[in-house]
Amino acid sequence: MEKILMLGTDAIARGAIEAGISYATSYPGTPATQILEYVAKNSSVKAEWSVNEKVAYEVAYGVSLTGRRVLCSMKHVGLNVASDPFMTSAYLGVKGGFVLVLGDDPGAYSSQNEQDSRFYASFAKIPCLEPADAEEAKEFTKLAFDISEELNLPVMVRSITRLLHCISPVTISSIRPENNIKLEKNPDYLLAIPRNVVRLHSELNKKQEKIKKIIEKYGFNKVFDGHGNTGIIACGITYLYAKELGEDLPILKISAYPVDESLIKNFVNSLDQVIVLEEGYPFIESLTRKFTIKVKGKLSGDLPLEGELGVEPVLKIFSKIKSVSPNTGLIPRPPVLCPGCPHREFYKALNEAKPTFVTGDIGCYTLGANPPLKAIDTCLCMGASIGKASGIASQGIKRVAAVIGDSTFIHSGITPLINAVYNRTDILVCILDNSSVAMTGHQPTPAIGINAKGEETKKLDLAELCKACGVDSVEVVDPYDKKTTFEAIKRGLNTPGVNVVIARRACLLVAKKLKS
Repeated sequence: MEKILMLGTDAIARGAIEAGISYATSYPGTPATQILEYVAKNSSVKAEWSVNEKVAYEVAYGVSLTGRRVLCSMKHVGLNVASDPFMTSAYLGVKGGFVLVLGDDPGAYSSQNEQDSRFYASFAKIPCLEPADAEEAKEFTKLAFDISEELNLPVMVRSITRLLHCISPVTISSIRPENNIKLEKNPDYLLAIPRNVVRLHSELNKKQEKIKKIIEKYGFNKVFDGHGNTGIIACGITYLYAKELGEDLPILKISAYPVDESLIKNFVNSLDQVIVLEEGYPFIESLTRKFTIKVKGKLSGDLPLEGELGVEPVLKIFSKIKSVSPNTGLIPRPPVLCPGCPHREFYKALNEAKPTFVTGDIGCYTLGANPPLKAIDTCLCMGASIGKASGIASQGIKRVAAVIGDSTFIHSGITPLINAVYNRTDILVCILDNSSVAMTGHQPTPAIGINAKGEETKKLDLAELCKACGVDSVEVVDPYDKKTTFEAIKRGLNTPGVNVVIARRACLLVAKKLKS
């Protein structure tokens, strides 16, 4: 065994590799993107960029049914997309170990919200592990596969941007052999139909006590003795925040959920004050308040309810600093479209065509909402641009445009496009095809014909796909050709029906690579 410095994302991937996984699935999304990239580049394990998180989860579940171990990773909002199979898979159970890794993003550094995935785990009634550092991230991921097979349940590993994108020492261990394939038919447990689900729900409820006993067996949640009548309950990475204080205080470290409530009750029983530290929502704080009113945390207003917690607010509670600095003194550097970006040229033509309203989507092209372009009027979630445009146009508003990227269109834009055609909407759909998932590090898409391992595969033709959906017109333009692009946009805005303009030019940062 040796110790090396690793990113948290890489440590999780290494833990899965050491656990003997046979497959890994994901859709790119910061802060979790590098997990699958590490698996693809540093092991012989088969890995895929799925077209969206729902598909990634379903493929992973299929692998688990063969008896083999599988890793599925995504960012927190990706679980919104995958929640349908996720929720029901807990009823049906798994065969081979199935670990779902979530990258939460408190502070919304690269996300549209700050939701806390622990609530999803609680909602689905499955175990959730929350590491404090990269070493724990690797070890917890390995253990999660054992726990998954012991319970026949998916197990969630929840982490956050700060852990996933920071480097710390990790112990490298040997790799476990893959499970043998064992695919069995068992309709009483594999069919989510009315005659089964109530019984399966009952069995899931009965597993809850077993989950708590397994969490106790592995010692995930434990008390560190200290001095004084003030105690700290610290979840995941916030345990490190607590240690930054340099105070010898009693600490209850929470690393796994659901938490045995008696552990919290016994911990707070002899304390005059309890400070609850957690990144995300006041999940454990709400539980702690069942046993004491002497709690400082997010609900009391002593810690912020929004944004990343970090160390400074904790130091302020203990009077180590007088106030939390609103900034670091650095000049703000918000992300911008790169010089020469084809999206920039497309937006210039779009602005010149003067659409009534522009619905945007998730990707680097969302930056077109910023000055000086100010080309997008709304952004909600992956694939929503086309649906929003349809809704606006349904009220008789003319010349509405939807802007969506190539990867996002494949992810969740095809369905609303068919819906718009079916319901005879008058909109212009602009697909910005830059030949990569550029916002998360230029991962390949089905429209390129290269998979996660860098191997050639079948290539998707976006123009033909749109035609198959029944759109009224499709034009492919080069956004560097402003005149042609402007004229295509103007025609699309002024012509009844669902019209599509595909602005095709590779991202400058991948163009040379694609040519080679």
